[in-house]
Amino acid sequence: MAVPVMMKAVYLTEPRKLEIREVPVPELKNDTDVLVKVHTVGVCGSDLTAWKGNHPDVKMPSIPGHEIAGEVVAAGKAVTKGKVGDRVIREPIEYCGTCYACRHGRPNVCRNLKVWGFALPGGHREYYVSNEDQVFPFDASIPWDVAAMVEPYTIAAEVNDRAEVMEGDYVLIYGLGPAGLSIADWAKAKGAVVIASDMVPKRLQMAENFGIDYVFDGSKTNVAAEVMKITHGEGVNVLIDAAGAPGIMDNAVDLISPMGRIVPVAFNFHPSPVVYAKI
Repeated sequence: MAVPVMMKAVYLTEPRKLEIREVPVPELKNDTDVLVKVHTVGVCGSDLTAWKGNHPDVKMPSIPGHEIAGEVVAAGKAVTKGKVGDRVIREPIEYCGTCYACRHGRPNVCRNLKVWGFALPGGHREYYVSNEDQVFPFDASIPWDVAAMVEPYTIAAEVNDRAEVMEGDYVLIYGLGPAGLSIADWAKAKGAVVIASDMVPKRLQMAENFGIDYVFDGSKTNVAAEVMKITHGEGVNVLIDAAGAPGIMDNAVDLISPMGRIVPVAFNFHPSPVVYAKI
């Protein structure tokens, strides 16, 4: 594939204003670099926060986008983990590799973490360069629009992993936005019985379309009472907060079974009371 000299890139120049610019195609700097042609980029809720001018890491002008799927079109001579023609997802973070978190295999919480699309240029451009260690190939049978969902679905994978969701578990999920819905979908794939709550009709309908076992409108239903009815008084084995609304976590401990697990996912800046005796 012939690589052009110039490319188009989308810049967020000021809050709520995007601009398409002609910029040079980036060049390989290291022998372990790959050049990737971007095919699809997702739009995350955090992108909307940046677009509104409310993201602390964004210094405008900036290129947004961190849910990126593309094709390798050039590779350095020392690249061994991929080849030209591979379809790849890019891990959208940069980390130091030396701090406590990095040394213990948790670079996602590096103290010097920088995320593509926020502190660093993102994926809304025609090409990007990456080291080979941070691009991951996927099967060509996966459509490009679906491939852009791989990065956010890693959140669903991680949440289910942290929660140790097992076949037959009862899982309660508050919030059915993209994160909550993908977490529910993953839990179903692991064989769990999923109970979910939201107040947005479109989200509730999507959850039913996804085959979620129990879907409740939290504005009309006593979800806690329904949980106890479904679980015969034992409580759910896993509770996941993907909504972040004030008060949701206040009675979380009361709703889980012995050996139950709670995973907070959504941002919530309101304090919640915790009675350690119950834990």
